[in-house]
Amino acid sequence: MNPFLTCLAILCLGGCAAIDLAAVERSASRALPPSDSTALARQYSSSLVQHPDHSAFQLVDNGLQALAMRLQLAERAEQTLDLQYYILRSDLSGLLLLDQLLQAADRGVRIRLLLDDLHFDQSALHLAALDTHPGVEVRVINPFVFRHTPVLGRLVDALYDFSRVQRRMHNKVFIADNTVAIVGGRNLGDEYFEAHPRIDLRDIDLWTLGPVVPRLSASFDAYWNFDKSVPVTALGIHPTGNTPLQDLRMQLDDHRRRPAVVAYLEELAATPPHVPVIWAQGQVLADFPCKLSPGQPDCASLHFDRFHALFRETESELLIISPYFIPGKDGIALFRQLKQQGVEVRVLTNSYAATDLKIVQAGYNRYRRPLLEEQIALFEFKRTFPPPETRKDRLALTGSSQACMHAKAYVMDRRRVFIGSFNHDPRSAALNTEVGILVDSPELASRVAALFAHYTMPHNSYRLQLIPGKKGGKNLVWHTVDNGQARAYHQEPLTTWWQHLKNALLSVFAPEDLL
Repeated sequence: MNPFLTCLAILCLGGCAAIDLAAVERSASRALPPSDSTALARQYSSSLVQHPDHSAFQLVDNGLQALAMRLQLAERAEQTLDLQYYILRSDLSGLLLLDQLLQAADRGVRIRLLLDDLHFDQSALHLAALDTHPGVEVRVINPFVFRHTPVLGRLVDALYDFSRVQRRMHNKVFIADNTVAIVGGRNLGDEYFEAHPRIDLRDIDLWTLGPVVPRLSASFDAYWNFDKSVPVTALGIHPTGNTPLQDLRMQLDDHRRRPAVVAYLEELAATPPHVPVIWAQGQVLADFPCKLSPGQPDCASLHFDRFHALFRETESELLIISPYFIPGKDGIALFRQLKQQGVEVRVLTNSYAATDLKIVQAGYNRYRRPLLEEQIALFEFKRTFPPPETRKDRLALTGSSQACMHAKAYVMDRRRVFIGSFNHDPRSAALNTEVGILVDSPELASRVAALFAHYTMPHNSYRLQLIPGKKGGKNLVWHTVDNGQARAYHQEPLTTWWQHLKNALLSVFAPEDLL
């Protein structure tokens, strides 16, 4: 760090000391071996014997079902619960989950909760109170070390150690008794579980049991014991009041009685039962935690080269679902090669109106024309995607819904499918840590392909095309169906002229390697 930034940091902090990550005391712990005696193990023991070397998978594309599964696992766990997430909010669904974790800890279940620090402040006080339970430990990974104030401290961190703090743990894993796990794109918050009054993030998870689960636990342990994984108490975050755990119990009791929560719990109870599981061979693909430390290229297991190698093995069709899609020049070259080999490539990402990160969308905009010139079928998800039936009554009171695609999946030749936390952009490839599962299953691949087909229907998305312009060149057109009528947009749909201008400017200046 240069002298000017050092002086600025000292002036901003007014002498506030930083946390020395190397000096923080932390005890190592590991996942307990799977036990045949737990209820979860007994339920599936005969099936596991019948399918040696295979794991069971369920595709979870319904938000209500996604939360119901997590709450059920927390309720049925008998030994351990390990949760690793980028975001956990103290909202309607988040507090329901914390309530179940607390009840599990009261039963003697060991709880380990590992969160990234970028959004940790949204639930810090609740989690600090939960951490006072003797059966619970909360850790924060790759924390901001200057914690004078959230905004000022992060500004100084960015000035002082930008190459480290820009790297975030983006993994999303929920593991019960080292026997059953959920992996995918969902964070823990209302917008992911059809609980938000306006925002609906469409996502995909995999529920799984079998050989892949201990491998997920091994990845969790690596992050939990990583030298940048810090107990919440070391960050100076302390719950309020003299009896934090008792106060938390009272808050959670009050939360369960709220009319909105009661109504939502009724919706959860009416959620359709689980679909039949699919037995197949699965492979855990996970970054090593040292990817969070700059200058260690061998720590990245999930990166473009890894996925490009999988893409090169396709023979007929490649489907990509990614909320943020920035393929880079190497990606364009690979898609060109695949098209020359007869592979149909189709991509679904967000439209400008649907995306929650406009700056990343600007990076994607640079590649729309090159993708279309290579005859890639390009679809953009509409913000007007119809809300689930369970949310229509609430939307009638709160206004229109904002839909956004948040799922991350690849389908190769309707045979192999990857589902996880990896966005197809430079940030996931080079900066954030990610995790997912590659499954060799025509049945599961067909189910994800069916979702792709549903999301790309003309009334749910825009199909992009280049058409000859009146003055030469080619113009970008968005084809869709609105209110039953075919329509073509000749500029970004559902945007104002000012948004269109900002989007164009960001497309020129946004730093691609940080998106």
